[in-house]
Amino acid sequence: MCLGLFCVLLLFGCGRDTGSAWEKGKTATITLKEVLRIGDEAAGDTILFRTIDQIAVNRNGNLLVAEGTRSPLVHAFDANGAYLRQIGAQGEGPGEWQYGIDGPVVGIADSVYLMNLYPRQIFVYDPVDFSFVRSIALVAEGANQFGFLIGTVTGGWYVTYGPPSILNSEDGSIMVNEDQYSELIKINRDGSYRTDPLGRVPAIEMIYHINSEAEGGGFAFLDVPFGRSGVYSAGPDDLLYHGWSENIEIAIVSADGSVRDTIRYAHDPVPITDSEMAEASKMENEFFQQIMDDHHEPHETKPGLQTFVVDERSRVWVKLSRPEGATEAEWLILNRQSQAVARATLSATVDLQVIQGGYAYGVQQGGSDDPMVVVYEIQE
Repeated sequence: MCLGLFCVLLLFGCGRDTGSAWEKGKTATITLKEVLRIGDEAAGDTILFRTIDQIAVNRNGNLLVAEGTRSPLVHAFDANGAYLRQIGAQGEGPGEWQYGIDGPVVGIADSVYLMNLYPRQIFVYDPVDFSFVRSIALVAEGANQFGFLIGTVTGGWYVTYGPPSILNSEDGSIMVNEDQYSELIKINRDGSYRTDPLGRVPAIEMIYHINSEAEGGGFAFLDVPFGRSGVYSAGPDDLLYHGWSENIEIAIVSADGSVRDTIRYAHDPVPITDSEMAEASKMENEFFQQIMDDHHEPHETKPGLQTFVVDERSRVWVKLSRPEGATEAEWLILNRQSQAVARATLSATVDLQVIQGGYAYGVQQGGSDDPMVVVYEIQE
């Protein structure tokens, strides 16, 4: 990351009645039995991860794992956790990247897709040997930018799209964009797209600071403690699910932009304690601590949901925020009628990312845990 820029990233219709407050006694309990983990040094694993950004799973149960670092890597494993090969690489050749990637996602025929961050391209890799096949250039309109690769849809991909957080003014100085948001659009296989969005969510909450004293005008941006963000996932039947993490309210739209359903579920907000806020707001660098103190307007409650994933039965698995000191997190399973049909419990450091074929695939990291991929058999 360029020091001259002084950039620091601490980490981007048809409604139904709101579901009633969740009562554990009225929902089934789903047991998630761990059957595989990859990256466990204590167990003697020879593959160890740094941080894990995203995972995907194809129809054969092969796992694709993206490490998020300054030099990102993407690995393929078979269904038993045996290492297969690396997908793409850092470099300047076909299917290689210099600055970073987003993904992977898997298509209906198991082709693998990554988004190259600069220049913006979608890379396509073979479904069998994961060799590079081709790239599709993406050209944004005006100052807009492509963000994240959400998932595949018939004839293309769902991605985020919107204006940058930092703008250049007419006099050459930089300023914070006060109108930040992410639009959800479909990219066609030839790279074309319609600019009318399938959905729109506010940009992730961040603290921005323009350093007017830095040569050329530098800036910094910090995470808002317990900040809210857009949440989205591609589901079955080419449907796109999206919402804002403040509440459990998830819109379901099709590729033509029509709203199919909206899942709404009432929940009791989890308060943020003083000790939690103090820990989350603490900066190791004094300058950034001053930025945090000057610009931080604290939330009183945690987001309504941490993340969600859609299974093959169009059920939405919602990871709920947890109270201070809790080592486990509750997952609430909602159907498209906004009804809570089941619940599950996992370690608070696990985020599920894929649910298919009777298995739940997640990433465990945070706290004292080494970054690992964990696979669970779903027992209902």
